[in-house]
Amino acid sequence: MLFNSAIFFIFFGCFFALYWLLCGHFRIQNGLILAGSYLFYGWWDERFLILVALSTACDFICGLGTAGPRFGPGIIFKAGSLLAAVALLATLPTLPSSWPFLVGLLVTLPLGYGLFWRLETLSGPVRRKAYLITSLVLNLGLLAVFKYFGFFTESFIEAFSALGLKVNAPLVNIILPVGISFYTFQTLSYTIDIYRKQMQPTQKLVDFAAYVAFFPQLVAGPIERARNLLPQFEQKRTWDSEKATSGALLFVWGLFKKIVIADNLAAIVNLAFASPAETAPVLMLTGIIAFAFQIYCDFSGYSDMARGLARMIGFDLMLNFNLPYFSRTPSEFWRRWHISLSSWLRDYLYAPLGGNRNGKLITYRNLCLTMLLGGLWHGAAWTFIIWGAFHGLILSVYRVFDIDKFVFAQSLKTATGVVIHLSAWSVMTLITLVGWTFFRAETLTDALTALHIAATAFTSGAVFTDLGILPEWQRLLFFVWPLLFVQAIQAMTGKLEFFAGLFTRSKTGGRAAAIKFAGLNGLLFILCAIAFLSAQGGQQFIYFDF
Repeated sequence: MLFNSAIFFIFFGCFFALYWLLCGHFRIQNGLILAGSYLFYGWWDERFLILVALSTACDFICGLGTAGPRFGPGIIFKAGSLLAAVALLATLPTLPSSWPFLVGLLVTLPLGYGLFWRLETLSGPVRRKAYLITSLVLNLGLLAVFKYFGFFTESFIEAFSALGLKVNAPLVNIILPVGISFYTFQTLSYTIDIYRKQMQPTQKLVDFAAYVAFFPQLVAGPIERARNLLPQFEQKRTWDSEKATSGALLFVWGLFKKIVIADNLAAIVNLAFASPAETAPVLMLTGIIAFAFQIYCDFSGYSDMARGLARMIGFDLMLNFNLPYFSRTPSEFWRRWHISLSSWLRDYLYAPLGGNRNGKLITYRNLCLTMLLGGLWHGAAWTFIIWGAFHGLILSVYRVFDIDKFVFAQSLKTATGVVIHLSAWSVMTLITLVGWTFFRAETLTDALTALHIAATAFTSGAVFTDLGILPEWQRLLFFVWPLLFVQAIQAMTGKLEFFAGLFTRSKTGGRAAAIKFAGLNGLLFILCAIAFLSAQGGQQFIYFDF
């Protein structure tokens, strides 16, 4: 069920009306969120609900166990009952063919009960660590099997084939569950934060299950921390017309970025990257630039829609993008791009590895390893691994030469400072485009070919003679200029939600009236663009594949 589909609007309209009819009964609202989220996620493939329920049941128990105090068998039974109920509902549509799987799962439930009850016999720090390890093994194990098994098996076979050795290994075509990387990291952070004593676990299974499966951000983030989002499930939500309106406007802005900009640019990108070796240099360059805008508008558009939907029902999700293409250095870029993931990697991978506390060489190692694994998180392909390693190397180079310190020490009030900041931004833009080429290309060979051909657009002078008359370049400018206009205003004013105060009560005055008039005209433009310029056919969000 895509945010940009008719069925979703029907779903959310019914959900929204029923949800606020239950205003004042937040426990019942949480149950409705859980049911709605499972319906939303099961719309793709109901079988994947079993994985969500398995992670939920495991981390609900492990969170309580990691906290220290013992709990009774009722907790384990409650979590197991959720898993059994979801498994039954998820397999009903495919019965009787799926009965062996259902019976097998139900048979293994007592084994899980025995495992957790055995962990309850441990004591002290050993018990807490055992529960943490159980959570890590289960969640990362599921992620490894469903996302990386085929990739590593295939790479293993190819490596031995290159040495002249024939290896017969099982190749299983496993379907990648939508959003598994996102909710896996989200549930992991819950158990880890409890182990670090940064939060207390909840004993409300429905609240926790709703937090894990929260449909606005379930399949593509933001990757919320339990200590930020879970407390919002444990308090009453009251109707706030201003929040609901600002949430709806944020959703509309995200929808515009997705279906007007990203989906229209997809045609240019697909044409350029279909066969890089046969693509004209100026078209290849246009395709690389178009992909930078496509992936930003696609992903940040989803994040805006997710935050808008959540706000409409009384929840606040974290900001996931903060004008990343205005960055002047790699570290600034990662503070602005996919903030929920970069901060997750910082707190749960980079810092435990030692961060920058053990000397420069160890810091560079930690940076490279963190970014390499961050690239692998995005997908099981060498292109993603190289993309991550590339950014890790660039981060290390900037740290070696203290480039960040030098750039940000320059004042924008001087001509020299302006030149340095613009130069730093230009270099960072080039680095970003090179990285996106690896991210988008199907193979490493295609990525290198695409970069080589795009470079010849400059060396041959074609960029000066052919770019302006290229239809794809004109199409790119046509769809991107509204974004550039809005983001220039956002950067100058510091207000990231362009229409946030459009319908709020404020003091009267000429300036305020002019701002609101301009905002209303901008909103009308966006609504017209959505109505008349949307790409044909609802395209899946890029990050659904991760």
